Parts: sequence; C-alpha cells; structure tokens
Amino acid sequence: MSTYIVMAPPEFEDLAGDPRQTDRLAFVPDGFSFLAFFFSPIWLLFHRMWLVLLGYLAVTLVIELLAQSFDSGTIGLAAMIGSILFALEAQALRRWSLGRKGWRVVCIIEGKGVAEAELRFLHKPGQIPASPEAGKDRQRPAPAAIIPRVGSEQVVGLTLGPETRQ
Repeated sequence: MSTYIVMAPPEFEDLAGDPRQTDRLAFVPDGFSFLAFFFSPIWLLFHRMWLVLLGYLAVTLVIELLAQSFDSGTIGLAAMIGSILFALEAQALRRWSLGRKGWRVVCIIEGKGVAEAELRFLHKPGQIPASPEAGKDRQRPAPAAIIPRVGSEQVVGLTLGPETRQ
C-alpha cells in the first residue's frame, strides 16, 4: 500500500461540493519517484516546479565544477547519490511547491494505486469539510478540555494550583 497526500487548490471550497471540482485535487504519493530519478529536469518542468528546478540546476553545476578537480569515479558516485536523494525527496518538494501556491493538505490516504486512493478518499463516510466555513452543520463539536486534578485541586504543571502553595 502506498500513502498519498491529498491536496486541494486555494479556490476549492468543500469536499462534498461539485464533482467537477474534485477533479482538481492532487494526489501526491509519498516515497521514491522513479521518474524523478531518471528524468529529473523533465519531471520538474512537467510539475512546474521552477524554484526547485533552479536549485537542482545549481547543485548539478556545482557537481560538474567539482568533477574537473576530482577523478571521474568519485564524482560519478556523488552524482548517483545526489540523484537518489533527489528522487527520495521529489514528492516532498512537489508538496512544498503546491503549498507555496496556496494549496492545502486535505487528507492523507492509502491505496494500492492512485485510482484506489481516489476511490477511498471520495467514498469515505463521515468526511469532514475542507474549510471551517463550509458545512458548519457537519463539523464535530470540539471535545471538552481535560483538566488534570489531584483530589479536588487542579494541577498546574508539576505543582498543585496556587491556592495550595503557602
């Protein structure tokens, strides 16, 4: 099972709203991205991650400049490790880029693939609305605060309340 982070665009109002709006949800997988490993610049351009692309190109340029002063085996190993690390963090960088554009995390869901994750998310019973304003009648009431007590005295930090201190 893979874990997917469901992200909604800034103008997305309610999960129980128009089905055409639910097509705009992004299901971002959590984990290693093989496409980002093999085709990093193309993957970044496809997902419109411009700042990350600039950072990737800067790191690649530094590795190429270091390649001139070291032997090719060491730099090849460094480039491979860099590619593996980028592929491990590519989806997290995608979530970060979407978050900078105003997208918000709606849910975290599991599935064998994107299709199963979408079905599980869209057919989830008792779904909580995406924003506090949308669907106030469906929100759960906030639980009452738990106040620790020793006997009849309220505990404050590691001591009893101020009335017991002498």
